[in-house]
Amino acid sequence: MNVNSCMFLLLMWTSYACASKIHHNARVTVKNEGISRFAFENSNNIFIKLLSASNITWVVINERLYYIDTTQDFRPKPVNVNLCRNDLTCAARVSVLTEGANGNLLFLCGTTDEEKTMCCSLNSTFSLTNCFDFEHYKPDINEPSLLVGDMLYFTLSEKGLYRINKNKERNIWPPSTQTEQKYLKLIAGEGQHKDKMYSFFAEKHKNKEDESDQWIPRVSQNCMNDKGGPKGQLQSSWTSMIYARLECGKRDFTQLIDVATIKTTHDTKIYALFRNYWNMSAVCVYNMTEISTIFNSSQFNANNVPVSHRPGTCVVDSTQLNGEVLTFMKERPEMKQTVKPENGPLIFRHHHYSHIQVDRVQDSTVLLLSLESGGVHKVLERPVQEPVFVIAEYLPFPHGSSIASMILHTSENLLYASSGNELIQIDLATCGVYGNECVECRLSRDPYCKWDGLQCTIAEKTAQDTNNCDKPPYDAPSRTITGANVPVISVQPSSKYFLVCPVISHHATYHWYHSGTLEECASTDEGCIYLIESMNKTHEGSYRCEYTENGITKTVSYYELSMSLSNGFIPILIPHALLLLTAFHILL
Repeated sequence: MNVNSCMFLLLMWTSYACASKIHHNARVTVKNEGISRFAFENSNNIFIKLLSASNITWVVINERLYYIDTTQDFRPKPVNVNLCRNDLTCAARVSVLTEGANGNLLFLCGTTDEEKTMCCSLNSTFSLTNCFDFEHYKPDINEPSLLVGDMLYFTLSEKGLYRINKNKERNIWPPSTQTEQKYLKLIAGEGQHKDKMYSFFAEKHKNKEDESDQWIPRVSQNCMNDKGGPKGQLQSSWTSMIYARLECGKRDFTQLIDVATIKTTHDTKIYALFRNYWNMSAVCVYNMTEISTIFNSSQFNANNVPVSHRPGTCVVDSTQLNGEVLTFMKERPEMKQTVKPENGPLIFRHHHYSHIQVDRVQDSTVLLLSLESGGVHKVLERPVQEPVFVIAEYLPFPHGSSIASMILHTSENLLYASSGNELIQIDLATCGVYGNECVECRLSRDPYCKWDGLQCTIAEKTAQDTNNCDKPPYDAPSRTITGANVPVISVQPSSKYFLVCPVISHHATYHWYHSGTLEECASTDEGCIYLIESMNKTHEGSYRCEYTENGITKTVSYYELSMSLSNGFIPILIPHALLLLTAFHILL
């Protein structure tokens, strides 16, 4: 096989490898546009927790609390809080951070090395109020927590769900359990379910066949007014907690990774991120009404179910429940009916995700999914029968970074993510990355963006973009290089030369045309590369690169090549093309 044949096969193999992933990759890659980075006083600190509450993004770095008010200034500012009763020698790490109640901005707790915990509300003047302390509990900031009225709910994955407040007589702790749990989300019921609390978690079980660990996705329901049982029987423990199993893809996806929610007009939707045995990712969508219906009507997956009182039903005074009911509740009763998603799972075959956030824009739902490689995917939710559409991939961190926390600031279209000692902000409505023509803006399918007649720009969250690219003034003139503006490039005879057509969309196909004749090229992340192995007269003339996507064809690049008569001319090869040549020589 000669050198030209080997090079051609190498280029075609590269092109095929890139094309084969086109339906799984993001349409565009964003490395810098719309991405801001924040530095803090001590760059060695590790970001632990992010929270969006009261139109402010809160950041916890070890013992320090910062806030970002996007309506005033995007720079993080420290909040001076002392969770040690003004003991200046005390160091309390923030162990609980959740949205405030009763008009307060925030609710937070700090725990000392002696495992003493102080909890306070942070009011609008950034002062601590309504403080109380407790011992014997050790909250973890990485666990979910929720403040409802004056009651704090928090979880410890090795034990379960706790409830505490100033009135310690109303404290509730979970009954002892022999299984390990990973809690991901707490949701307070609304409307007719406002007296309930829902917990989403994964629970570890031993597989009887091969003794391997198996994680079962579950949701539990309990009554907020639960007072625990009488003395000697579930005293100060939950008497109303019942369980159901979450199903995603006929139990193919069993590893529950993360949970996010959005509120609709009549319900709350739960977006659950799963993984399966083969490390594929999927998102299943549930609604709270269906979950509540199962808890209220499904049979129990158990024998000897009490007939005098349906387990899990809220009562005025749980200490008056009879012994039969309390004995049954000790066994952690589970529903026979599983919770199924609204539709089939949204499956991502080639990506491993670690966090999920969800936003509602116009009539579309957008998923923000963090990759294990340190990137973030912006995904348009589509009908299950259609392929998943990844709008964009943001690359804010070095490859291989682990994203520790991610939170969405919906009112400002901002996504915050932390990794190691760095915090970044992504403007989700940076629309110029899709191109400067109407058709390019529309092909992005990004609900944050619209074509306004001149540019691709931010869209109103609740307004429909009705502009049509085929009608004036929305068919803005093409900005393609033509005529007198075509660059003329001189190339030394017998030398190698590369032309690169920039990638506008990873979902498009690209071709070079030389004086009207179709020429194949190798597609890479940087562009569509056309190789001239040895410049001669036949290679002179015009070169035009076009891309085709969804039946629409656009000219991207246009050049004129001629042979140089100067002996001193040295062609400059593009670095990525040089790497391609190097790989070719290694193969030889």
